Amino acid sequence: MHYRLFDSTGTVGVLGRLVVAFCGTSQAFAAAAPDGPAAIQAGPFAITPTAGVELKHRDNIYLQQNNATDSWIYLARPGLNALVQDRNNTYQLNYKGEAGWYQVSRNNDDNDYFDNTFTGDAHMEFSDRWIAEGFVSWAALHEDRGTGLSEGLIGEVLPKPIRYDQGDVSGSLQFGSQQDIGWLLLKAGYMERQYQNFKELTRPRDRDETSVSATFFHPVAPNTDVLAEYAFKRVHYPNPFEDIPQLDSDENALSLGAQWEITPNMTSTAKLSYVDKDFKEPGREDWDGLGWGLELLMQPREQDTILITSTRQPEETTLQGDFIKREVLTTTWTHQWSDRVYSELSGLIGQDSYAQSFDDREDDIFNASLKIGYEFRRWANFYTGYAYDRKNSNVENLSYRDYVFNVGVELSL
Repeated sequence: MHYRLFDSTGTVGVLGRLVVAFCGTSQAFAAAAPDGPAAIQAGPFAITPTAGVELKHRDNIYLQQNNATDSWIYLARPGLNALVQDRNNTYQLNYKGEAGWYQVSRNNDDNDYFDNTFTGDAHMEFSDRWIAEGFVSWAALHEDRGTGLSEGLIGEVLPKPIRYDQGDVSGSLQFGSQQDIGWLLLKAGYMERQYQNFKELTRPRDRDETSVSATFFHPVAPNTDVLAEYAFKRVHYPNPFEDIPQLDSDENALSLGAQWEITPNMTSTAKLSYVDKDFKEPGREDWDGLGWGLELLMQPREQDTILITSTRQPEETTLQGDFIKREVLTTTWTHQWSDRVYSELSGLIGQDSYAQSFDDREDDIFNASLKIGYEFRRWANFYTGYAYDRKNSNVENLSYRDYVFNVGVELSL
């Protein structure tokens, strides 16, 4: 058994010291933001620091079918937001970090990690009919062992998590409004992912994606639009495996659907699509078929919010097959029991089919979780939760079950 950095007493001490520190500081800022985290004014910037500490226990940290390894995990999540607002225009810079320390490892492996994400975004309203948005991000992230490129027995063999850097740039331009006969939304984006370790395994999975889309909305009733959309995505792998057909592909999707508002801040969307995925290498099999996207928000009572999402779309494969045909249905029910106590009950069912895989791989996925939160003060939110995660695969050594318990606190000024 290998212990790391903190024992349970040390974790309680860290929580206590952070709470005391924020208690003393928050009094000076409480009047600035009565309904959320307080901000520090620094010239034109409103700067909002946040922090989180969490204690988590997982029964199967390597997601193995047999001989599961359990561990306590200690998490710290620093964050910083800088906001500038000029009338209806907003500009933001964000930082989010997550550091994880594992109490137990197998064979003295190193499962600890420190993820960092930096983002910037802008929202600019030139007029009621012209709105532009931009987004840029860079992140240094990891894949937990047993997921992504290290699923199955590979998760036990590798001595540490797989790390990767990812950059994203995207933008959108909206022309028109709901008062017109219709309005047009144009989007473009670029993503690049580069793996940083275990190069013999990961380098051929480096990839970049270029995407563009155009969506036309036509109002048919108050707060309700029908939509027609065309989307294109090009996927490129710059370092393919030798003697194996490349995974480069082009995706085209035509969609029809609707968008409607329940409240000004709650919008639902439903789309039905025809999707065509063409590989550049003849050794890969093209695919075309039905896809969909659903994001349904409901508020049956003031204290209840229900979110239902569902998608069917092709995804890039990890280790097997040409691509993944993924179908997912998720539900989240949030209930506000009082001004301070809330609960979130979530569930997910899905199926991943690995097209042209050697053994016709299919994974059935199920996840259920419950979170209970207590907003002790405006600047302190305590929570605890429990989750069950299961995957049943027809391929040996890829099925698993994982039980997760966590307790934590989210802090701000």
